[in-house]
Amino acid sequence: MTSNQKGSSLIEVLLSLLVMSVAILGLIKMQTYMDVRSENALHTLDALHFAEEKLELYRTRSQSAAGGTIAYDSIVNGTDAVVLGNKNATRTVVVKDNLPAIGMKKIEVSVSWQDRRAENQAVKLETIISKYSEFD
Repeated sequence: MTSNQKGSSLIEVLLSLLVMSVAILGLIKMQTYMDVRSENALHTLDALHFAEEKLELYRTRSQSAAGGTIAYDSIVNGTDAVVLGNKNATRTVVVKDNLPAIGMKKIEVSVSWQDRRAENQAVKLETIISKYSEFD
């Protein structure tokens, strides 16, 4: 027996609409995910800049502060606020004296913030500086 149907049945049309709607929802979810990742990448670059800025201040110091930006003994723990785009962030400096050797300081600078999903994000840089600067 031969059928003379010319077109799609209602069930086929509904199934194709269902498949298309699932695909569109997947694309929307991917777009929002990529938007969040892009924003986090921009904030990470800004945070890296703020951390490098602080480390550069310490790197150009001198023993007496006469030939540099700050004195070696004034490098201490501290926290200050910075702004990453439209987010408030915290820059924290942790200093460990005489580590790994006497006359040296291990400095850790971290910048932390919360992204739009209220998840904590952070960038951390570490360096070791000597009491004796090449600028003295």
